[in-house]
Amino acid sequence: MPRWPAAAAEKKPPGSSIFPAAMVRAISLPYSRRRPPRPVYLAIVLLLLLFYLLPSSSRPPSPFFVEKPLPLPPSKEIVVAALKHDDVSWIETFLTGWTPRIYITDAALYGDTTSLTVPRNKGREANVYLTYIIDHYDHLPDYMVFIHSLRYQWHNEDPMYDGVPVIKNLQLPYLDKAGYLALRCSWQLGCPAELKPIHPYAGRVDDRSHTEEAYARSFEQLFPNMTVPEVVGAACGGQFALTRRKILERPLDDYKHYRQWLMDTELPDSISGRVLEYSWHIMFGKPYVNCPPAKECFCNVFGLCNLVCNSEMMCEKRYWLPRYSTIPKGWPDRGPGEVGWPPKGWADHENPTI
Repeated sequence: MPRWPAAAAEKKPPGSSIFPAAMVRAISLPYSRRRPPRPVYLAIVLLLLLFYLLPSSSRPPSPFFVEKPLPLPPSKEIVVAALKHDDVSWIETFLTGWTPRIYITDAALYGDTTSLTVPRNKGREANVYLTYIIDHYDHLPDYMVFIHSLRYQWHNEDPMYDGVPVIKNLQLPYLDKAGYLALRCSWQLGCPAELKPIHPYAGRVDDRSHTEEAYARSFEQLFPNMTVPEVVGAACGGQFALTRRKILERPLDDYKHYRQWLMDTELPDSISGRVLEYSWHIMFGKPYVNCPPAKECFCNVFGLCNLVCNSEMMCEKRYWLPRYSTIPKGWPDRGPGEVGWPPKGWADHENPTI
């Protein structure tokens, strides 16, 4: 009698299993259950698409990706030298994004103990600028603009002397590269040779000639390790922009020294202030004569690159040198076109006759 049933003794075709079909199904069954059916794959894809299509504010946190926080905007401050009754409301109204630091130089005269101020009302805007740097040296913003308080001033680099577009048009990437920028490009006044300290011109009796006479000795006191320049040239106005990096290139004691000189000098404010007006660019690493061509300056500093400039000193329809240094009351609604002041629209491209 055979040991195995006859069916087991039958020959199987080559390549077939030696196990019964039921046993094969039993062995294969667990593996087939591990494969997710096709609808599961589709559901996963749909969930991923939904995750990335959702707005970031309503998107649930992803277990796989960590979003990087957006970079903070650069910090920007405007340092303003003002008198108690100056109208400085234009700064907050038109220059949003800039934090104003308004110093009232005559605060003590009015018993004002809450406003930012200077140790002593001496040296005009130079005292404010140096006091700000000294007080904020360890926590300076990324960018700073140092200006006078009034919106309309005769030296503002604008066809109608408006300070708003001067700051709005300031090219921060270029400031970041340069470190220091004067807020003026036209060469009247100050360029290319405002002062000749070694050989001062003694034939005139005005603030310029007195500044020239006092400059050499003042320079030696301010910058004892530097050579007195033969010629000094820089845009007038005493308004400029700085980066934190540029200020920090000098130690804090330097700025304290400059302010102490201002406090101790016997020069009148009109002269000591002008000495520093023509020293800021030197203080912040520029050459003694810092007068870039007007076309280059307008493009780099203010982004105005399509101006017509027939000389390196000025560009057409950008600046009108007035007869007087005090803007008429009510400007620009009143005053344009009178006693040497430019008429309204004089710089419009559609007005070629002016």
